[in-house]
Amino acid sequence: MPEIWLGYGSTDVVLDIKQENLLHCYPELNLLSDENIKEILTDIKFSTKTLIFPFSTSKSILKIIAFLIEINKTDKTKEIEIGTFSEYFLQIKNHFADNIRIFQMDKKDFYENIKKFDNVIFISKIGYEPLFGFSGTPSMLTRNCMNGLMDEIFHSTEIISPNSGQIGDPLKIALEFYDKLGLYSIEVLSNQYGISRLYCGFNSSFIISSVSDFKSNTKFNFNEQKSLIISAGAEPENHTTLNNSLYSLWNSIGILKNQGMAVLLAENNHGIGDGALTLYIEGKLNPSQIKKINYVNGLEHLIYLENLRNEYYLGLVSSLPFHYTKTKLGFNTFNNVKEVLQNMLTRYGKSNKIMICPDPSITFLIKQ
Repeated sequence: MPEIWLGYGSTDVVLDIKQENLLHCYPELNLLSDENIKEILTDIKFSTKTLIFPFSTSKSILKIIAFLIEINKTDKTKEIEIGTFSEYFLQIKNHFADNIRIFQMDKKDFYENIKKFDNVIFISKIGYEPLFGFSGTPSMLTRNCMNGLMDEIFHSTEIISPNSGQIGDPLKIALEFYDKLGLYSIEVLSNQYGISRLYCGFNSSFIISSVSDFKSNTKFNFNEQKSLIISAGAEPENHTTLNNSLYSLWNSIGILKNQGMAVLLAENNHGIGDGALTLYIEGKLNPSQIKKINYVNGLEHLIYLENLRNEYYLGLVSSLPFHYTKTKLGFNTFNNVKEVLQNMLTRYGKSNKIMICPDPSITFLIKQ
């Protein structure tokens, strides 16, 4: 019986499953050596005063930052600073030496702050995302710094179900904004074992070619499935809140048959997370208001839940109280992954194949 290890917060949980029940889906990526990575990064030009701005604290992005600093440390004419948002600040601060300035940047004053630098280098993880289709610098900038643009995206486009892996209106709007900035970004394709690709550039054409290559290397064609077990991924930051973790569920849900079951494993040790889910649980937001209010973080989760809960059995293994996840949000809740497996085999038969998706942010499941 094979053992499948799945990310669950800062640790892993094991799924003991018979080979005849297993359908394991994980992209096999060729990894770059450190020498390859440094060679690519050497071509990036630094100005007198350069800001490095990461949108994640993943191991791969911390490595990229360290290499950029190492490559340029001998040039005393260049001043490098690291700016980031509050949610990433402490981990980045603790990772690097005190001889480089690391500071928090207020999202409201973001554009005024970056104007102080001759050069800005954004660093993001490329991946799948249900609202924009793909995650990366354009979507992260829009989500975090452009409330007005998020309102436009949310109210001018028809949002019914997840749109992972597609270039739709939300991403097109974000790319128009990204083109106006004209700033450089590094999009990192990585998994828990290392870095596979670095996409580097500064306009929408580069982003479109990057996501095209990314998709071609991470897509899988399958028949519709009855059962799906999903981990929120190998990066602990994807497990911190339910708001962060649900993107993994929506990235994968399209492979399910009607009345199929998808269960998400996500520790959520920091709770539900700020935004729409908390407002809904507290009774301050109801479904009829969703399309009438300005965008708040995670508002799309409520739309997907409302539209998909009757089509699929949606389940959750987390540390959150069942009162929130089951009673308030309507998830099927489980204590552990063994309980999930038993439920699926009882529901769909002992010979049923169960698809396992360890990292939905870099896995695109397509129905044949």
